[in-house]
Amino acid sequence: MFITKKSEVKHSGELIYIYNENSFDFKPSKNTDITLMIGYISVGIDSETMLALQIWGFSPSTSWIEKKLELPTYFTGELYLKEEIEAGVSKRLIESSTVKTKYDKESGWICIGDESMLKNEIAVEFATNTIAVLSANTLKSLWVKPIFK
Repeated sequence: MFITKKSEVKHSGELIYIYNENSFDFKPSKNTDITLMIGYISVGIDSETMLALQIWGFSPSTSWIEKKLELPTYFTGELYLKEEIEAGVSKRLIESSTVKTKYDKESGWICIGDESMLKNEIAVEFATNTIAVLSANTLKSLWVKPIFK
C-alpha cells in the first residue's frame, strides 16, 4: 500500500492539538484529496503525486492512555501511496474501535495505533513531527508530537 523514499525533504508546517476541539490539525493545510484513516485520524494524500502530506482528525485527550513511550528509530523522507484510489475517496485502514492512543507526557509524543516496532518495520517522518510506521508496507501507527493549544 505504501512505499517510502529517504530524503532531506519533509512537509514542513506545524502539527497542533486543539484541546477545546479534541482534534489534531496541520498548518498550513495542504491540498489533499485522498484520505486514509486510522480510527478518526486522517492522513491526507495528494492524488497527483500520491504523497502523504499531513494528518488531522478527532482524538479526545481524555481517551488517551498515559504511558512512557519508546520512539521508534525513523528517517526523514517521503511516504507514497502505491494503491489505486480515486481522488475524493476516504478509506478507513484501522477501525476506530481497535485504535488505542498512547501519550507520553514527559516527551510529548503520542502514538496512534500499535506502539511496538519490529525489526522489519519502517518508520518515516513524512511531515513535521509526524511519523508513519509501516509493517509489510501497511500503515501500522502514527507517532505525532503536536504543539498543544
